[in-house]
Amino acid sequence: MRIGDLAQTAGITPRTIRHYHRLGLLDEPRRLSNGYRAYELPDLIRLLRIRWLAAAGIPLGSIATIMESARAEGDTDDLGDDLTVLIDGIDAELDRLGGQRLRLREMLDAHREGRPVSPLPADLAVAFAELISAEGDPRTRREFERERDAWELLAVSGTGPSALFDAATRVLSDPDSRAVVIGLYRRFAALVGADPAAAKQEIDSLAEALASVIAREYGDMVLIVEDAESAAPMVRPMMAVAELVPDRAQCEVLMRVLARLGMSPDGATP
Repeated sequence: MRIGDLAQTAGITPRTIRHYHRLGLLDEPRRLSNGYRAYELPDLIRLLRIRWLAAAGIPLGSIATIMESARAEGDTDDLGDDLTVLIDGIDAELDRLGGQRLRLREMLDAHREGRPVSPLPADLAVAFAELISAEGDPRTRREFERERDAWELLAVSGTGPSALFDAATRVLSDPDSRAVVIGLYRRFAALVGADPAAAKQEIDSLAEALASVIAREYGDMVLIVEDAESAAPMVRPMMAVAELVPDRAQCEVLMRVLARLGMSPDGATP
């Protein structure tokens, strides 16, 4: 049979058959006196085997080896190893796709329910959204947004313990704790542009209040953080404060907070 007949019988195109020839998967058949290829039944059988293996997900580059291993006597271990590796790869891809599908489903559910599409735990994302939308002072609202972004960075990095997010959710969901936090945020926002020397009394007072809240609400979890990425936003190491909080007065507040919590400027505990 000619290449067109072979392709039609196998359900593929002549171009695919020529590609298999180039890869060495299918031997070139003998040619007739007129130059046409003359394929025979063994060629069709091998071609169908190639298609069967490819449909199972075996890469074209591995098909020749697997076909020869399947025919060789006493070589079943190699074939078994090859097939096991392929199955393991498919299992890993299925796990990846399953996780991806779950995340997309969570995003879709959040969107349909009118909740923020965020890497944060749902209740914490809602709490931040409510804080931001309800705040009338633009400076304080920017602080809420910056804190939300920092918590999202922590969530995306996967370095924060779930207990830390639970504590933050509890703080922002409880009316009394929430009111305290809002008041501290407003004081923190009001320091923007202030001269640290002139605002020393307020800086010391605010740092003491922040450290007290953190110690009370987060407790030993403060000691869990080890670097800028894994630190809770309110207690992130001072190594990164100049980048994250460029305002001098606000930076002074956070440096004093860490000092009161017993953390050194590089984020490690002494």
